[in-house]
Amino acid sequence: MRPGERRGGRLALRLAAALLAALALFSDWEGAAPTRRHAPQLIVDDSVGADLEALARETWGRFLVFFRARQGCFGDVRLHAARALDSRAGYDPASATVTVQVPGTPAMLESALVHEWAHHVEFQCNAHQSLRPAFLAAQGLPADTPWRPEEPAPPTTGDWSALPSEQYAEAVVEAVLGGRPVPTWVRVSPQAVAVVEAWASGH
Repeated sequence: MRPGERRGGRLALRLAAALLAALALFSDWEGAAPTRRHAPQLIVDDSVGADLEALARETWGRFLVFFRARQGCFGDVRLHAARALDSRAGYDPASATVTVQVPGTPAMLESALVHEWAHHVEFQCNAHQSLRPAFLAAQGLPADTPWRPEEPAPPTTGDWSALPSEQYAEAVVEAVLGGRPVPTWVRVSPQAVAVVEAWASGH
C-alpha cells in the first residue's frame, strides 16, 4: 500500500467514526424527545365557516412558530364557532375546545383565538408552572398572587383584568401578533411580554 493510500484509509476511518458518533448522539437526542412527535393540530368542526377556518389556520401557524420550543408539552386543540356567547371567546380545558363568537372582525377573531390558545398551553403544559414566578414579578405582583380562581366564576371586567392568567394570555396576544389589535382593560408590562417570549423559546 502506498503512503498516500494509507493516509486516505485513515481519513476514511476517521470520517466513518465521526459519522457513527453523530448518529449515536442523534439517537440519544431522539430518545430524550417528548412523546408527542407531531406538531399540535387545529381541529375545526362543522360550525366553522371557510373564512374563519382560513384565518384560524394562518393564525395557528404563527402561534406554533412562537411556541416552537414548547410544542411537545401541549396537544391538539379544537375550534367551534357560536353566534351566542357570554364573551367573545372561551376555552374548555376538559375538551381542549376554543369557542369563538361569530360574526366578528378579523382583528377581533385573531386576538380572541390567540388569547384562548394561550390558555390551552397554560392548562396542558406542566412546564408552564416555571413561567409564573417571573411573570408575576414582571407584572409587579406579589409572588403568592393566585394565578386563577380554583373554581371558575363569571368575573366582572375589573376582576377579569386582575387575574394573572388573563394578563398572561394578553401578553401572548401582544407577542404573537406584534401588538393587541383589540384593546382590553388588561394591563401588560413590556417586561411581562419579554418573559413570555423567553419562555416560549425554551429559556
